Amino acid sequence: MFDQLLMLGVGFILLLVSTKVLVDLAEKMSASFRISPLIIGMTIVAIGTSFPELSVSTIASIKQDGGLAMGNIVGSNIVNVFMGFSVGILIGKLRIGTTKTQRSSLILLTVTALFIFLHFMPLGKFPQGLFLITLAVLVTIIEYKWAVFGRRHEDSKKLNSMKKEKFSLLEVIKLAVSIGAIVVGGFMVVVATQNISILTGYSTAVLGLSLTAVATSLPELLTTVFSQEENEEKITIGNIIGSNIYNLLLIGGIILYFSPNGSVPTIDWVILSFSTILFVFIIKHYSGQKVPKWIGVLLLTFLFAYIYLQTIPKS
Repeated sequence: MFDQLLMLGVGFILLLVSTKVLVDLAEKMSASFRISPLIIGMTIVAIGTSFPELSVSTIASIKQDGGLAMGNIVGSNIVNVFMGFSVGILIGKLRIGTTKTQRSSLILLTVTALFIFLHFMPLGKFPQGLFLITLAVLVTIIEYKWAVFGRRHEDSKKLNSMKKEKFSLLEVIKLAVSIGAIVVGGFMVVVATQNISILTGYSTAVLGLSLTAVATSLPELLTTVFSQEENEEKITIGNIIGSNIYNLLLIGGIILYFSPNGSVPTIDWVILSFSTILFVFIIKHYSGQKVPKWIGVLLLTFLFAYIYLQTIPKS
């Protein structure tokens, strides 16, 4: 057991270090390409911090462990809201945007409803996977068009005040290395999780919904911490929304090609729906305002309740 916990710990460290590099690069990209930090958070950072989920779920799919593959992305989306969003509220003064944030949150709500609907529909895996991946591409295009529009309108003042940064070859190399470290870390996490499953008797689906979900959500959590230190609340919000969208569309689409249908308990689909609806409600209700701290405490309470629920045997 010690060897597996050590492997899990080393995998975590690789994920954490690479995330810090990714957040630093995101800030430079925003200034260099004159694109809103929200869009950078929703696309580049979100995809980057979703690499652990991609790595874990893809490797699990290739190993024909559909429970871990699907459980990981469902659990990660839940944890991103209950942990990542709550920490952002508690450690900073998280102000909710009024334009792109609102539109993007509705995309997340729609994508989540569609993903759950498709999961319970008796359709072929290939067309479902192709459809989800195509939607991921379309969402990226839409976000980019909003970024270009915002550059000339609501984001112009902020972008003009930012110091011009040069995105050099060194930054490109750092980006590649950080992604490589995330993939290696993800592989170590999935192997350790499967071995811990054998030793403890818990199914990989349960561990995917809890232990692995928390582990692969650590990059999003660290992005929240690091971006709040730099007062980049747009990266914080954008990363959570974008990560949850890409987890469902991009990663969900990819794993459909490799793995059997993952068995995720119905209660976890209900919790995914609840967490997403609650997240979007908070964003709509506090549009243009700072989210009060008690909301963060409430979300953390939901996180602990969710993790505890995973320890209860399910029929």
